[in-house]
Amino acid sequence: MQTLSKVAPEFAGQVDFYLVAYTEDAATLDVYASGQRYTDVIAAQPVGRMLRDLEIVSQSSMMALDGDGIITYRKGFGGGSESTLRAQFEQLAAR
Repeated sequence: MQTLSKVAPEFAGQVDFYLVAYTEDAATLDVYASGQRYTDVIAAQPVGRMLRDLEIVSQSSMMALDGDGIITYRKGFGGGSESTLRAQFEQLAAR
């Protein structure tokens, strides 16, 4: 999240960011995000088989989905470098 919080504000209004956890509810995530001053991050509750369908099996997974719901990026444990995330968000914003 620390790397994401550096890059995400540049893409506010162009890319939606969701924070989802299988161990905490959306309200707890929202309090966490606010306390960490993560802006433009939407706390969401997993719905149905969402985590299973997206094959999320570990903590700290990050993925990018385009407007058609196609996974364009997937990374576990940290999400990737600042430059990698910026490049992914630039691609999503251009679509």
